[in-house]
Amino acid sequence: MGSGSKMMVLATVIIVAFILQIVLIGADRHETPGTVAVAFSKAYFNLDVDMAALLCSEMTESEDADVVDDYLTRVAAEARAEGFDPSWKKMVLAHIELETEMVDENMAEVQITCERRRSINPVFAAVAKIFFLGDTYKVEETLTVVKEDDGWKVCGQPFSLSES
Repeated sequence: MGSGSKMMVLATVIIVAFILQIVLIGADRHETPGTVAVAFSKAYFNLDVDMAALLCSEMTESEDADVVDDYLTRVAAEARAEGFDPSWKKMVLAHIELETEMVDENMAEVQITCERRRSINPVFAAVAKIFFLGDTYKVEETLTVVKEDDGWKVCGQPFSLSES
C-alpha cells in the first residue's frame, strides 16, 4: 500500500470520527426529565441562583415571594447562626442514581438518590475526597418534572426549597 493511500485512509477515519463526535454531542444535549432533575439538584445544593431557570412557572411566577431568593436567604441565615459563612452550606453531589417514571407525556416522577459532600471550594472537595475527610450525606428525593414551553421543569415541592 502506498504512502498516499495510507494518508487517504487516515484522513477518512479522522473525518468520520469528527462527524460521529458531533452527532454524539448533539444527542447528549437532548433534555430529559432526568437531566433536568440532576441539573436542578446540583444547583440547589450548590446554592446557585440559576436553579430558578429550572423551576416551573407555577413556582417562579408567585407575586408573594421569590422561592429561590427566600431559600438562599434562609440558608445564609442558618449558616450565620452556626457561625459560618453562607458558602459553608454549599454541597456537591456524587454517585447520582436516577429512576424515572413517566406519569404521562408531559409529567414525570424522577427518584434521585445520591450522596452530598461539603464543597466550600474545589480544593477542599479534592482534598476531602483523596483523604476521605468530611461527612457524606445521603439524598433521596422524588422530583416532579413537567413539560413547559417545550422544555422540562421541576415542579411541586423539591427538597426543602419552599419550606417556611
